[in-house]
Amino acid sequence: MRDRTKWRPSPAMIVAIIALVAALAGTAYAQSINGGAIQKQTIGAGKLKHKTLTGYQINLNKLGAVPVAKRATHTYWAVADNPGGAGNATLARASDDGMAAVEANSAVTVTFPQNVSGCANVAARNNAGTNVPGSGYAQTNLAPINANAIEVRTKNDNGAPEDADFHLIVICP
Repeated sequence: MRDRTKWRPSPAMIVAIIALVAALAGTAYAQSINGGAIQKQTIGAGKLKHKTLTGYQINLNKLGAVPVAKRATHTYWAVADNPGGAGNATLARASDDGMAAVEANSAVTVTFPQNVSGCANVAARNNAGTNVPGSGYAQTNLAPINANAIEVRTKNDNGAPEDADFHLIVICP
């Protein structure tokens, strides 16, 4: 007579067969998660999809100082009235009370409360009001005898010197 224990499955084989049947039967299910089911501070930043957060989800009070904003320590600006004629340029308005404008030698020298020799500066022809400014351009350079000043020269379309109103901005590191 044959030994029936040879044909009996081992306990490991029984577990494997049950696992195979369960996998083929599709007993797994998906759990859907909505925003209300997530508790605060349970999902790390590395688990979030890139560019999925908006300002509504971000606490702006916890962001702190923005690094780019730390670069400029001071920004100055001036709006100059420079009608035709010698020596009559004035500041219509400016960022600081201590600023002044003086016209001489075809240039308007705008003086600032600090050394601006290491700053960036840009000027453009414009005016203090709502009238359309005349065409042309403005050039800037550091004043040769005053590190606190920028010289602005206004030109017409042909590049010839022309008294004209302008806006000036100076950004210091």
